[in-house]
Amino acid sequence: MLTPDQRTFYDQTGYVHLPAALPVDLLTMAESVLRRWQNGIIAQWLEAGLVEDAGEQVGFSQRLHQLWIRAGKPRYSRSPRRDLVGKQMYQILTHPVLLDIAADLLGTQSISVHGIFNARPKLPDQKWTDTPWHQDAQYYRDAENTHVVSMWFPLQRVTEHNSCLQVAAGHQQGVLHEGVDDEETGFRGLAPEIRQELTGTSIEMDRRDLLCFGQKTPHRALPNRSDTVRWSMDVRYEATAQSTESGRDKGFVARHPADPAAVESCASWVARWEDLPSGAY
Repeated sequence: MLTPDQRTFYDQTGYVHLPAALPVDLLTMAESVLRRWQNGIIAQWLEAGLVEDAGEQVGFSQRLHQLWIRAGKPRYSRSPRRDLVGKQMYQILTHPVLLDIAADLLGTQSISVHGIFNARPKLPDQKWTDTPWHQDAQYYRDAENTHVVSMWFPLQRVTEHNSCLQVAAGHQQGVLHEGVDDEETGFRGLAPEIRQELTGTSIEMDRRDLLCFGQKTPHRALPNRSDTVRWSMDVRYEATAQSTESGRDKGFVARHPADPAAVESCASWVARWEDLPSGAY
């Protein structure tokens, strides 16, 4: 899936931008999963009497934002995970294109889905959804020295204006800081003095593009200064033979040519989430 130059770039910088790497069917499934989650949030606002109607006539790019304003700008689950679980999310996580790219970057055909994945509905002028400079390994310290590939993709074109990601290349020597909770957002991030030393590269992307980066690559999301929602999804993969405890917790073996029976079914994976309530992160 990757050219030798792309793989070398990833090894040297800790990230690689893959233009037009994703098929349309994967993005269609992602939008369906996010629409379902959005409908649930708006249903809660309706039940609470915060809005008078569901705004079904408003387009996907603006509906959540408009209903959020009508509802009085309430807090909601800004990083859904539990509420994404289902057949379509399983199909996204096990999509052959993503598994092939993971195999290239991890150097093995035996691939496990890491249990941490997210959706990011970033509304305009909403500071508490701005993710500060951080390394993913700050969230799962058992992977500091175990390669976990993060894959991030938007559902629309993203630029510096509507919250593309920035990465800081070349910081692969380890976790730079154990992490502090950001004062404005509450997200775990790097200490302020470390953030000031980072030089960010903005990764502007089109729909179907994919950004891959390692667990030690510092990155952040810029503010959304547009008038539409910036939708994105991020998923993670690791080599099955080196899978981490944090990855196995809600993750699963997705490809194992030497032992096909080791691949976990959708029904089995979904069942492992049943003890978590709606809204769990």
